[in-house]
Amino acid sequence: MRKLVMKMRPWPLFISAPLLGLSHSILLVFTPIFIEKTTLSLASLAILMSLGSALFLFSAPMWAKCSLRYGYPKVLLSGILGFSTSFSLMLVALWGSVSLQWPMVWVISSLIISRVIYGMTASAIVPSCQAWLSELNHAEHTMKKLAELSATMAFGRLIAPLLAMALIWIGWQAPLLFLSLAPLICLGYILKFSRSQEPLPAPAAHQIDKPISVQDKIDDKSVHSLLISITLICISYSCVTFLLTPMAIQWLNYSNQQASQYLSLLMTLAAMTMLLCHGITSKLKQVDQFKMMLLANMMLLLSLILMQLPIPHILFICVPLLSGAFAILQLQITSLLCNQAGKGKKAIATGLVSKYQTLGYGIGAGLLWLTNSDIDTNLQLLTLLGLAQLASLMFWKFNIGTKEAVKDAP
Repeated sequence: MRKLVMKMRPWPLFISAPLLGLSHSILLVFTPIFIEKTTLSLASLAILMSLGSALFLFSAPMWAKCSLRYGYPKVLLSGILGFSTSFSLMLVALWGSVSLQWPMVWVISSLIISRVIYGMTASAIVPSCQAWLSELNHAEHTMKKLAELSATMAFGRLIAPLLAMALIWIGWQAPLLFLSLAPLICLGYILKFSRSQEPLPAPAAHQIDKPISVQDKIDDKSVHSLLISITLICISYSCVTFLLTPMAIQWLNYSNQQASQYLSLLMTLAAMTMLLCHGITSKLKQVDQFKMMLLANMMLLLSLILMQLPIPHILFICVPLLSGAFAILQLQITSLLCNQAGKGKKAIATGLVSKYQTLGYGIGAGLLWLTNSDIDTNLQLLTLLGLAQLASLMFWKFNIGTKEAVKDAP
């Protein structure tokens, strides 16, 4: 009975998973002030922020393997603690720059250490929440529960821009102080929740020592197509997100403060779109996953094409389209892989998604550096990548159709 109740109310996971989305949106709104306080260029800041995300490539598989050995609770608690520590150190670095006039090398060194801690620990949070929640429910309910979790994360992104503006109004240190202290609340509730759970059966030793990979039931070709697709849309999402600041300043001639307010509004619309997409998906009884992913790809291409048109405030249409495409595709791919992963090994699937999302974010920041943040060049490159993503999706459908045809053959 107790296990049944906890399955119905795993609410500590729903307050922990939004931490990364909150931090991303708050830092985005905080970007103009961050640049002002540190005198870093946008390209340098993009590389610095992406350093932490790039480490997800190494830490996400590590945490997936640790979850098999030590369980989801310990992995999730470690991720939350590291998240809090990283933003505490970031706050110290900015405070030293502003109040103590630290040399730039000290500031950059502190920020690098902060992002390294973030990259090596925060990668455990969302995959662990997704995997743990997936373990608590039957396979037929996986997409519904993951959609509910994603909706909660989208709600966090929805309130984050307004929260960021309110915190900036209190003081420039307040956003980073919030990101340092809020995770500690989640830490306590996750610890209490984990103690009330019956432990999952431990996998055999030979299974733990195997290289991290999705279970044999998943066809390699189809998995690669899905992972390429999630990588490509993350490139677009990351690159466009960083470009929003120069778009606001160059296209609209906004000041740094006005740009922050404009970004706050755009991110609010983006989060509302994500929340709407996840909310609708959680209510659907049957979902054609190929059609949903195809819809996401069309939304992505439409968004990137519209951004290249000289229409004032076109971003109010483009950003929600891009965010909706990202939300749909990420949910469909995660649920597909979770359903095909073995019992007790859901973190392997969610870790793979996290790893390739991270790869996409890093490449997106790299595009900014290579093009010196040129808006038109980046949008043209992203449009080509959107077409490549469509090809990857078609290749996945072809492989699935071939597999089903072989299975049905006499």
